[in-house]
Amino acid sequence: MRNILSYLFYYFLGFIIIGLIIWFLLDNVIMPFVVRKGDERIMPSVIGISVDSAIKILKEHEFLPIIDTIIPSSIYPKGTVMEQSPQPNYKVKRGRKVFLIVSAGIEFVEIPNVIGKKRIDAEDILKSYGFDVEVEYSEVKGIEDDVVLDILPGVTSKVPKGSKVKIIVSKEIL
Repeated sequence: MRNILSYLFYYFLGFIIIGLIIWFLLDNVIMPFVVRKGDERIMPSVIGISVDSAIKILKEHEFLPIIDTIIPSSIYPKGTVMEQSPQPNYKVKRGRKVFLIVSAGIEFVEIPNVIGKKRIDAEDILKSYGFDVEVEYSEVKGIEDDVVLDILPGVTSKVPKGSKVKIIVSKEIL
């Protein structure tokens, strides 16, 4: 019985030792070769520079730049990189795709004609276009209460999205 137990003990001990050797070889020799562990680079920051310069920099660092999205921005000028993925200063492998989000510049929106509409409807329309609406009342005689008389800047003017527009609304005097 003792002979069988010692045989099992040495069998399991040998199994564990062989397993550790295989694990060590896989972890330190085979896997680094497969995943090119030594081929990492620090991701440069290209945020805030022109897309052409960003592409040049990324290619010099042996990355593959891809323009992912072009969106309007009131902060970044047209053609400037706003975001990148992977983020700057991360270790990444050579040849990795780098996705860029580029500014289309300020988005201009034409002011719709809301003259003659009720104030609440005009505000809803203007807000749906992305405007910040300011209301000013003007006392007038003979015109229904709460109707838009004018809009500043004028109808069909093109202004940056998010701009403030002022509607002049009637306040009937009796």
